[in-house]
Amino acid sequence: MTVGSHVARSRFPPVERTLRLATGLTLFSFAASHFLNHACGIFRLEAMEAVRFVLLWPWRTTVGQAALYGSFVIHGGLGLYAIYRRRHLRIPPGEFLQLLLGLSIPLLVIIHATNVRLGNLLFGLEVAYPPILHRYWDLSPHFGLPRQFILLLVVWIHGCIGLNSWLRMRRWYQKWFPALAALATLVPVLAIIGIADAGRDFDARAAQDQGFLARNEVQTPQQTAALGAIGERLILIYLGLVGAVFALQGAREWHERRFRAVTVRYPKGVEAIVPRGFSILEASRWAGVPHISMCGGRGRCSTCRVLVTSGLERLPSPNVAEMNTLAWIGAYKTVRLACQVRPRESVDVVPLLSPRSFDPKRGAPTFAASDEREIAALFVDLRDSTRLADGRLPYDALYVIDRYVAAVCHAVEAHGGQVTSVAGDGVMCFFGADCDAPTACRRAILALRMIWRALAALNEECETAFDFPLRFGAGCHLGLAVVGELASRHTAQFLGEVGNIAARLEGLTKELACTVILSRAVIERAGFAMPTPENHRVQIRNVSAEIEMIALRTQSELDDLISTLG
Repeated sequence: MTVGSHVARSRFPPVERTLRLATGLTLFSFAASHFLNHACGIFRLEAMEAVRFVLLWPWRTTVGQAALYGSFVIHGGLGLYAIYRRRHLRIPPGEFLQLLLGLSIPLLVIIHATNVRLGNLLFGLEVAYPPILHRYWDLSPHFGLPRQFILLLVVWIHGCIGLNSWLRMRRWYQKWFPALAALATLVPVLAIIGIADAGRDFDARAAQDQGFLARNEVQTPQQTAALGAIGERLILIYLGLVGAVFALQGAREWHERRFRAVTVRYPKGVEAIVPRGFSILEASRWAGVPHISMCGGRGRCSTCRVLVTSGLERLPSPNVAEMNTLAWIGAYKTVRLACQVRPRESVDVVPLLSPRSFDPKRGAPTFAASDEREIAALFVDLRDSTRLADGRLPYDALYVIDRYVAAVCHAVEAHGGQVTSVAGDGVMCFFGADCDAPTACRRAILALRMIWRALAALNEECETAFDFPLRFGAGCHLGLAVVGELASRHTAQFLGEVGNIAARLEGLTKELACTVILSRAVIERAGFAMPTPENHRVQIRNVSAEIEMIALRTQSELDDLISTLG
């Protein structure tokens, strides 16, 4: 990395991100209170009405309505601006789903808001559950009611995706995620059940009280026609606005591609010729160049960082989001965030964190649902992983952990092993589900060699980019275990003290200042010669016999062991 001045951090947060978050939280709070009110229909109409005055009262005040409608306009406007700013829609599926949900919400909201809010403002129609239920439950059960259910689900899913993106790296959120996920699932389900129960209660009351229906009639046919015409115009205006955004985007792309193309050059002669205004990350995706971006291109991590080798002086200055992120990681001025910088002239870049690909199509070997077998258990753990989060962006720490776990799992699966659990940075796996014990032991040791080499290569990147030396420890042992498949999870698993011994051997690597510990049983059954140096005996708790083992400190020692196979 070229040495230069560090990037200074701004004291002010990005305005656009702050506005999107504030308005999104406002809209989600309204939706949550609204849906909880719906859920009270489980306790009949009176409960819905009584709770409505409490839950929805803040949104009926002048301040509440200004916050609600202002948030709706600003949040929607920022969404359209984000679409206009995008240079193409070659984006990950999760981002595309969020985009589609956001665009569909106004279409669904306009009709409901026109009937309820404008009906109240223009014709003085009562805003209460009985007439609204009558409109959807009795007068439009095949169109209006399903549309309301779809609106409820779309709004809730869109909001939950946004909240998860904002909170997912916070420790308290990770701890409470199962409970929060259950709550997030329960709210819309209870809201739909509440509407259905309230609708049945409405029908029962109408059947018993002849005047009940007359007291809760909705608008007259003339009012319905007037509100419907207003709703149709608003929908056409919205569709025209969305169409104009895409049309302007297309016209801009055509003009810039025709007259103002920019070339982004990558290593090994790869080029992306894109219109001016593309970010480097968008250029990479457009040209099919692998480019990691853990936060989805929002400037909240540094995994898309690039080293600018030519054209740095012609790049625009970092915005606030990029400036703060680069300052957080202590980057030099030659390093930029690919998702934020939009070159106006041709530029040469080197992605500093490139995704490693592995074969995801490799299937798991088949074996009996429950069988006692002799297996080789392997436990791999990352050293000093708690220090990884200190002073680093959460997404960057997640990137390192993800790359480490992927390297270990790929090596295990490439040699016919099964990964049974990944607990943070500890990976437990085994070999022998589809082979005999000698083959299982050889596969385990060969997988260890592949893991060592892969993590050594990854360490070079981690030390350069994150100032974190990536070190690991591993323990491997051979023993009997019950091997099977968990029916509830459809994953391979084994039960037996062999896994406990492998984990204890890994723990001993810290005491012996080594990297890998192999038990004598694994080495001999694999057909390797038992080395004489670093030969130890250890008594492991809850295991009656002592375990004879060898400690390996370097890759060359493991290579020498493998070379002894006859």
